[in-house]
Amino acid sequence: MQSVAANRPQRGLVAPSGFTLIELLVVVSIIALLLSILVPTLQNARNQAKATVCASSLHVIGQGVSTYAQNHADVLPPGRLPKIDDCNAYAMIRGGRKYRPTFLAVLGAEVGLPAFDDPQPCGSTYDRFGEKGDRQNYASPVYVCPAVPSWTDERNGAYAYNYQFLGNSRLHDAAILDSYKNWPVPLSHVRSPGATVAVGDCMGTAASWPRGQRREYENNARDADRFGNEGFNLDPPRVDAVSGEMANFDATPQSRSAADPRHRGRASILWLDGHTDGQTLRGLGYAVNPDGVVGFDGDNALWSGTRQDKAWIP
Repeated sequence: MQSVAANRPQRGLVAPSGFTLIELLVVVSIIALLLSILVPTLQNARNQAKATVCASSLHVIGQGVSTYAQNHADVLPPGRLPKIDDCNAYAMIRGGRKYRPTFLAVLGAEVGLPAFDDPQPCGSTYDRFGEKGDRQNYASPVYVCPAVPSWTDERNGAYAYNYQFLGNSRLHDAAILDSYKNWPVPLSHVRSPGATVAVGDCMGTAASWPRGQRREYENNARDADRFGNEGFNLDPPRVDAVSGEMANFDATPQSRSAADPRHRGRASILWLDGHTDGQTLRGLGYAVNPDGVVGFDGDNALWSGTRQDKAWIP
């Protein structure tokens, strides 16, 4: 007699469920497509956030410019006090006596934001972070652009001043201690403050080199081809290469600084009336060669304070 089990129909083995190779490839392709869409969007959002923070910082600096003029008989701040000896020139800033403060350190006293945690009275003394008194690092993030967070050196900084037209406090004659080249400059003498650059993103003297030859930023460096070198001096588009002056004026060859379009092709700019915006190099008047070198023959209409295209000459 046959068993009941023997008469039951035999079932085949069922293969385990899962994705086929084609299905996996489709899923991977979809994920890659989504990433290709989302990553640039997120990057753009981050860049926009940095530009917004930068503009906010420049707005605070602009308040400092205005307050400084109000508190100093209408005079605009100096670019940086000149070197006379190891402890002079100096100024009292928020936190104490500071050797050769830049315009940012001076303005910090006006807005209640100290530029340094341990300001030094002399160039050869060291702060508690090991930095010399003439090359200290900014302590407040207001003075450091978020797009280049390592640019903290007071000499090789991220924000620079239209010093040629608004406050060139270098000396004509080292023996005459008040022979400033173009300072003090009264705010009331600027005819078009809303169309005059005050402070902006600066790439330093690397502007004088082709894009591919510019070297990376280095704190405390003095190499003219590095980003950020002499970054506190913002040269205007038109510079007289013979009789004029530029950021690295005492070097051979001379090298100029320029605005830095680090925010998606635009430089954040503070105008003298206090408003901020983003500008391309050409929009600011710079003449840029195909290799990226910033020339000397730009247009200074937005820098001179009078809407005139003229080079500043000592």
